[in-house]
Amino acid sequence: MLTRQRKELLLKILREDGQIVAKTLSEKLGLSEDTIRRDLRELAKEGLLERVHGGALPASPAMGNFAQRQQISADCKPAIGRAAAAMVRPGQVVFIDGGTTAVQVARHLPHDLRAVVVTHSPSIAVELAEHPTVEVIMLGGRLFKHSIVGVDEALLASYRNMEIAITLAT
Repeated sequence: MLTRQRKELLLKILREDGQIVAKTLSEKLGLSEDTIRRDLRELAKEGLLERVHGGALPASPAMGNFAQRQQISADCKPAIGRAAAAMVRPGQVVFIDGGTTAVQVARHLPHDLRAVVVTHSPSIAVELAEHPTVEVIMLGGRLFKHSIVGVDEALLASYRNMEIAITLAT
């Protein structure tokens, strides 16, 4: 069996069974475990499955990088963004998380909205840069490149301080 054929078969088995156990599959197909493991490693590198000890599981869409995740349910995200943005009222302080759907929320905020947006996402901040009446407060932290957001204890402390300040102001 050619490499391409083996890989297609592995993906078919994974779709049907929901998992691959390398030892069991090697016995069933009459292939060495090393061959199965090598194919699984290569398929995992391509993002087609998740390699686990002893075999493989279906790839989680969340495992992809930011650009790849933008393509997941790409037709639904703008609708979600519009619906969420419609809930934001003038004068509100809104916390917008990072992520590909959250970018759609920021993208669909009215251009003339007067509000404060707090975020730890450079993507959200950039999306709102052209909104003249939206004040953007960007909280920092170490950049988590997978999701394009700030992370670490300093970021969490910033959020806590922001929550306290907003509570005291209301």
